[in-house]
Amino acid sequence: MFYRKVYPKAWQLVKKNPAIWFFGLFASLLGFYEIKILFNFSDKFPDFISANIISWIDIFVAFSTINFGWSNLPDVLALFGLFILFSALTILTVSSQAALTRAAYFKDKKTINESLGLQLNKGIDKFWPVFGLNIINSLIGYFFVTLVLVPIIYFLSSTSDWPIYIILGLFTFFVLMPLVVVISFVTRYGIAYIVIKNQKFTEAFVNSWLLFKLNWIITIENAVTLLAMTFIALVLMVSSMIFIFVPFIIIAKIIPVLSFMFMLIGFFLIAVILIFGTSIYASFYNVVWGTVFLELIAPGKSHSKIHRIVHKHLPGLLK
Repeated sequence: MFYRKVYPKAWQLVKKNPAIWFFGLFASLLGFYEIKILFNFSDKFPDFISANIISWIDIFVAFSTINFGWSNLPDVLALFGLFILFSALTILTVSSQAALTRAAYFKDKKTINESLGLQLNKGIDKFWPVFGLNIINSLIGYFFVTLVLVPIIYFLSSTSDWPIYIILGLFTFFVLMPLVVVISFVTRYGIAYIVIKNQKFTEAFVNSWLLFKLNWIITIENAVTLLAMTFIALVLMVSSMIFIFVPFIIIAKIIPVLSFMFMLIGFFLIAVILIFGTSIYASFYNVVWGTVFLELIAPGKSHSKIHRIVHKHLPGLLK
């Protein structure tokens, strides 16, 4: 019953409120980090927040070494412009994530009647605590993995000292790796506590940990389900692009004089599919997590079948 309630509810909200697709477009820049962290530890490519942190550090280093003068004014303005651009994108993406989480709570009662600007302002109001949670997730999910976890795994693969191998191996796979996974889910629930329950940063972080602790099976189930949905959405988008683009290639070969125009139209349609497909799915993805959160904190909440089986036979795992 749990997932039969969550996913249709989230999809109906996204389908009936196309205005929130705007937020999905920018929230997609943050990526789907729960899936990435849970299923791809070896990915060393930084997420959006991590990439911006690296860019800001590079800009600050450049500012500290540049000689300020009229001759370097274009470079200074370029660096300052990049800083403003990265900052504006970060504010917009984080606020969009908050707005989508909030949309899961208000549903049709207010979401349809509110203007896009008002929804965005509500997201901006919660920017700093939500951004703080995203930074924690980036520090653990990217910098910690890249600078600590990956080197340890590499060392384990090359060492022949079996006592060290066993100790580090147990510590890595039973402490460090679960820590990275847990933080990603705690971040997601923490955002919901901040946006929906209007809690402060520390209170939200503690409560999100407690919520995950009691519902870790459902949380991982949801991540696995969303992984499958992400794959299906990707296949559908790519198939649509191919289905639309191939006829334009054929027509361009038949009529060489107009080949450039047809190819341009084909690329334009692909861009439209990519933008709208990404916006819609990212909206759905974020609303799903908000809806799952609401189901978990609701009185008389229902549970998934796997959760009920574990609760019946291994209740100690859910304490």
